[in-house]
Amino acid sequence: MNQRDIQREETKKRIYDCAFKLFEEKGFANVKVQEIADAAGVSIGGLYHHYKSKEEIIDYGYHTFDEELKEDYESHEHNTPAEGIIALIRYQMDTCVRLGVSLTSITFRNQIGAENKYRYWEGRYLYQKLRENLALAGMDESLCKQATRLILRSSRGCVYDWCCKNGDFDLTNEALTETKMILHYYGINE
Repeated sequence: MNQRDIQREETKKRIYDCAFKLFEEKGFANVKVQEIADAAGVSIGGLYHHYKSKEEIIDYGYHTFDEELKEDYESHEHNTPAEGIIALIRYQMDTCVRLGVSLTSITFRNQIGAENKYRYWEGRYLYQKLRENLALAGMDESLCKQATRLILRSSRGCVYDWCCKNGDFDLTNEALTETKMILHYYGINE
């Protein structure tokens, strides 16, 4: 990346960080685009150069999540397919806990009916690594696809319940327990 690309990414990240701080303080619906621009120190035109809408700002977080997940996942050794799957789900849940209930809820609300289908794209790192680990465990292509969808639905369901219950249970533990149950169902053990 050249200096201009680095500056562009820094500005995009600054807008994202400022927006999420405002979303947490005021709620997503109550934040105006102008407020985000002011907080980030950019013009409205500058903000729209990077993001077309507040929803697109949220979508940036999915790309960031994927990059960070890849970095974390590839920095550890996973001795079995089950270990790899557990590591992926653990990272996903720990990220939600780190964001907190409020910001995770905002992000989740944006998923429903959003135009950007990236978050459900089968080419995402999380999806691909789940399928890769399931294949390493001996599953055929059809079963890999089914099990991947089930694991992802379960993890999203845990996050949804955690948000609805205002974080009153251990999200990571609950999601990992369910994931292990799914793996056991398919005959994949740690």
